[in-house]
Amino acid sequence: MSNLPPQPPPHSSFHTPTPTPDTSNPSSNVIAGAAAVGATVGLLVSGPVVGLVGGVGAAVATMTTGTAGDVARSAGNLGASAGSKASELDKKHHIVDKTKAATSGLVAKAKEIDSKHHVVDKTKAGAMKAAASASEFNKKHDITGKTAKALSSGMDAISRSLGGSKK
Repeated sequence: MSNLPPQPPPHSSFHTPTPTPDTSNPSSNVIAGAAAVGATVGLLVSGPVVGLVGGVGAAVATMTTGTAGDVARSAGNLGASAGSKASELDKKHHIVDKTKAATSGLVAKAKEIDSKHHVVDKTKAGAMKAAASASEFNKKHDITGKTAKALSSGMDAISRSLGGSKK
C-alpha cells in the first residue's frame, strides 16, 4: 500500500502522482548541494538546459519522501560537503585569489604577445586560407557528397538489419 495521499483520476493515459513533501525539511545547504550536483550531471549529460532542469529537479526532490528524496538528499549532503571543503581549502590556501592573479597575468601577457607578433590576425588569416583550401579541395573531389552517400548507405544497412524498411 502506498503512503501517498489519494489522487484524482488521471486526465490522460500518463499520470504521475504529485510527490509528498518530506517533513524532515532539509537544510538550505543540502538543497543547494543537490541543486549543484543535479545541475552538474545534467550539464555534463546534455547541456545547459538539462543542467538547469536537473538542478531544479534535484533541489525539489530533496523535499520529498521515498527513494528519489533519499537519493537527492544524499547528493545534496555530498554537494554541501564538497562545497564546504572547497571553501575551507580556499580560506587556507587562497586558491581563488591566486587563480585570479595568475589569470590576469596570463591575459596581460597574451595581449602583449599579440600586440608584438599579431598572433590573432595571423591565426585568422591562416584559418581563412585553410577554409578556402578545404572548400576548393571539396569542390574538386566532392568529399561532402561522397561522405553523405556513405553515411546514408550505412544507416540504411543498419535499418535493414534491425528489420526496418527495405530499399
